[in-house]
Amino acid sequence: MKYFNLITLRKAMKPLQVFVVAAAMFMAGSVQAGGGADMHTLESLVETIKEQQRQLEALQKQVEHLKEVATAADSHAQHAVAEATKKQGVVVYGSLRPSLTYSDFGDDTTYDVTDFLSRVGVKGHVDISEGLTAFYRGEWDADIEANGDFGDARLAYVGVTTGLGQIAIGKQWDPHFNIVAEVTDIFNHRSSPFAYDEISPFRTNQLVTYSASMGGLNLQAGARFDGTPDNSAGGAEDNSTEPDDADAGSVGIGYRMGPLYAGVSYLEVHHAEDREQTFLGLAASMDVSENLYLAVTYQDIEDDDRMLDDGHVVDLDQSSLDIAAAMALGGGYKLKASYFDWDGDEDEHEHAPGRSFDGYNLTLENQVNKNLRVYAEWLQRDIDDVDEHDHISVGFRYDFEAEL
Repeated sequence: MKYFNLITLRKAMKPLQVFVVAAAMFMAGSVQAGGGADMHTLESLVETIKEQQRQLEALQKQVEHLKEVATAADSHAQHAVAEATKKQGVVVYGSLRPSLTYSDFGDDTTYDVTDFLSRVGVKGHVDISEGLTAFYRGEWDADIEANGDFGDARLAYVGVTTGLGQIAIGKQWDPHFNIVAEVTDIFNHRSSPFAYDEISPFRTNQLVTYSASMGGLNLQAGARFDGTPDNSAGGAEDNSTEPDDADAGSVGIGYRMGPLYAGVSYLEVHHAEDREQTFLGLAASMDVSENLYLAVTYQDIEDDDRMLDDGHVVDLDQSSLDIAAAMALGGGYKLKASYFDWDGDEDEHEHAPGRSFDGYNLTLENQVNKNLRVYAEWLQRDIDDVDEHDHISVGFRYDFEAEL
């Protein structure tokens, strides 16, 4: 805040004071030289000079006061800007992930420009009061392999954080994934983690979640509410099921202690008719050293009363296993490897759908800077009763983020 140039004013006052004193001395000298000048006139002149001196001192005090006011106002403005920045943040972000992929399906080979889940999003928060914060996030596909189309929503939710935890409503990362699968989701390929990917959830629509953390303990729970076919609320009904209004529910606990992490999660999904799926997931990870990371995800899955297209009803006992490792090589280079196994239980049921497979992934990547990653990745799937599938990909990952 600038009222006027205070420094210039203060500098101008000093010569003025000198001038007044010099003038007084000159006039006094003139009176003495005139011999017989009236002493009363001299005394009156001295009083005038003193009065002017008092006025100058008063003006100087006013200048000092105005300077203090200006400094305080400037400090207040800076504090207000800092508080506003602290209370509210809006971030635009994205990750573009194009790749050139060679695929060998045994009886056919292809070269394609593929997309490993590019996305663009916006997120933010606002401090409503002490201990209460509202937040939001929206994220959408940017499908590079399909004309770069800006497409389906990956995330869209709003929530609040309090001293008792966090609640959010909308399309979100599923709590089951957060607790047991995130630790092995370290690869660039869009199918990572590769066994978990076969039928397990990543992001779930129409989801209400609750999470709370205390020390190294992390509790997450979620419920999906998809309505019924006669829903009168005007929502999309194509995925609605009866008789269950709550289509899915999960609860999981993760615990981190130093370099160790362990998590367990239970997920139950209700489908049309009487079909029900249950997922019991376990996970563990360890930072063995600054350069070596190990992780594992295991799931036992029961798929009961599943009606097939031919009318048969089957109960399936399925499982997934993902083991992942990452080793830093220095200079931004990192070597990653994975073994995975998916058991679809088709051997026990002649009419069972799906497939069973195991396989490997080997990745070499270089983090050029905080934004750009370059990678080469080999993925092999050995599918039961089908030719082996091999995929070799080389590509880029460019991340960006800007706070508004």
